Amino acid sequence: MLASDLHVHLDGSLRDVTLLALAKDAGLIPATADADAFVRRLRFRPGMSLRSCLTRFDITVGLLQTRRALERVARELVCDCYMDGVRHTEIRFCPVLHTREGLSSDDAVMSVLRGAEQGIGEALASAPADRISTRVIISVLQGMSEEEARELVDLAIGLIDFGVSGVDLAGDEALFDPARYARSFARAAEAGLGVTVHAGEGGDAGNVAAAVELLHADRIGHGVSAASNTGTMSLLADRGIAVEVCLSSNVHTGAVESLAGHPLVRLADAGVPVALATDNRFFSATSLSHEYELAIKEAGASQELIARSVLLSADAAFLAADDRATLRELYRVSLGPASAE
Repeated sequence: MLASDLHVHLDGSLRDVTLLALAKDAGLIPATADADAFVRRLRFRPGMSLRSCLTRFDITVGLLQTRRALERVARELVCDCYMDGVRHTEIRFCPVLHTREGLSSDDAVMSVLRGAEQGIGEALASAPADRISTRVIISVLQGMSEEEARELVDLAIGLIDFGVSGVDLAGDEALFDPARYARSFARAAEAGLGVTVHAGEGGDAGNVAAAVELLHADRIGHGVSAASNTGTMSLLADRGIAVEVCLSSNVHTGAVESLAGHPLVRLADAGVPVALATDNRFFSATSLSHEYELAIKEAGASQELIARSVLLSADAAFLAADDRATLRELYRVSLGPASAE
């Protein structure tokens, strides 16, 4: 099955071997360290809080401070996505976090874009007639000042022609303050960038509604708590706001207690567009194909819901209309009789 991954964090999606190599090169762990134990300590576990999960990024972000490291991880991520059946991926990260050793935010974004392009070349080397596309989403972090957000949005606008297609609001939802970023996100939308907002993961349904009403989000990251409020679900359904559902991550952050209790089906039944995504391939030890398997086997999703999600992952992509249509047709063919129009 082919699909798009619209919500994947660069700094949460390193290969195990790459993480270990970078950690050893940085002296973070000795060359003789128990690699499996190091990886196990970093992985997310069910029932962690969102804040606890976010602290894990201190390690991975610290290892991604050079052009070479950023290029490598982006290249490998694109290749891994392609091998998993992903034909469009939107990689998000906050470039400011990768400037500790002298890179500028512009350097960081261009490194990721170069790495992604290298990944496309590597993935298609043996299948030139196939396709995979990537875009970068620049994340503004909760708690940043209005000026910091404006600078990141300006950076994103300036790199639209190079492969940046959207902006994101991410981080600790306890700091959620959408009004602070409304002006910057409006500028992003006016410039043609897509807008996605982490909301309803560690906060209530009101945050989801505010992301739509104040930040004019095109998509919502996670959006779990929206299912607790019929008005919020109606808002999403009526405006066609897609929710990027990350099943494994939601269990890990404690947004839901179990996959059996995940509101994926409830959201879809209410008419909310849902697209499955990975969030953090490394931290959650997952892939997009695995998330689809979990949706069916543990979250109660029907084949019809899965087909709708796959097609929605094309329709909601931050791409030009022609590119979205091409992806949709590719996915429709791959679904075969399961396709839902």
